[in-house]
Amino acid sequence: MNPESETRQLWTADIRGNFDMGTFFGEVICVHGHPVRLFNVHRHHIVTCDMCSTYIHVGSNLMSCWRQENSDVWEQNRRSIEGYRLID
Repeated sequence: MNPESETRQLWTADIRGNFDMGTFFGEVICVHGHPVRLFNVHRHHIVTCDMCSTYIHVGSNLMSCWRQENSDVWEQNRRSIEGYRLID
């Protein structure tokens, strides 16, 4: 076997709507270069692009910081994406 072929890794972009999902939830970016926000709504982690008015659910209970937040924070975060389109 060719050692180069064994160690060579191919990365295929995981594009969902306007989001490039990267290799883990902390690398999600907007394909248009817009800034994104990562925040919690309860135990669910959301990434949003305010300029595209879109958001995507990137996981649940991956970061423990949601446990230090309260329902007021989650409600404010939820309201910040009202009217935005959810990307599946």
